[in-house]
Amino acid sequence: MRSRGLVVAIAVVLAIVASAAVILYTNGVKEDAVTGGSLSEVVVASQDIPANTNLNPLLDQGVFSTLRVPTDAVVDGAISDLSQLRGLTSTAPILANEQIPVGRLSSGESPQGGPLGISDGNIAVSIRVDDEAAVNGSITRGSSIVVYATFESPEFLPGGTPQQQITKAGTSVQTSELPTLTTTLIPAVRVLEVVNPVVAEGSSQSANEPVTLTLDLTPQDAQNLVYAQETGRIWIGLLPPDEEVGHPLPFSVIPIDRVLGQKS
Repeated sequence: MRSRGLVVAIAVVLAIVASAAVILYTNGVKEDAVTGGSLSEVVVASQDIPANTNLNPLLDQGVFSTLRVPTDAVVDGAISDLSQLRGLTSTAPILANEQIPVGRLSSGESPQGGPLGISDGNIAVSIRVDDEAAVNGSITRGSSIVVYATFESPEFLPGGTPQQQITKAGTSVQTSELPTLTTTLIPAVRVLEVVNPVVAEGSSQSANEPVTLTLDLTPQDAQNLVYAQETGRIWIGLLPPDEEVGHPLPFSVIPIDRVLGQKS
């Protein structure tokens, strides 16, 4: 009897030891998974975010948080720290709880100076152009662009002021008529803000809607742009990042001052 009781006691002890070993092993595996580098932190959003959304207000509202995922499941270029989102804009829709690759974000930073970042001595002017005339929604805040203007058979008054330049046919004023022309209106200008058409979920094409651009313009460029917007058609080209000069074509386009009637 005593030997049977001893056997039972030993069996119970062994069972307890085995259970403890299993628990310790399981906890050890979990600990290794957490501390052994097999998990990585990524940033996710708690809600769906449309394209062309300024992320700063969402950061302040606590929309973003970090999540631990297996390292081998981290997508290329995934944002891993909340500070990386500061000052950026989404260029494509971001779904709730999905990893956020840097390719869906605008890296263009607004220049310093006021809410829009207007340069000293410059003027912020907004214009609306068709989607296809604005690089199909590829322009983001901080982009460098070139502005073209097309005038349909403009008439100008030689030596006249900009306010006198375009006249109506049949008037007694002596005018000269030019053929339809396209001129490089502004070789290079920085975009302060942009409202692009929203890209529909599951589509790579933006809606065929106007694009609104706010530009950092000198007073002269601002005046010329408003004039061209009122009397002609505007087309936008996208320049390489940080381009400050652009690609003017002095030998193949008619200068804007001639269009405005300031040269004969």
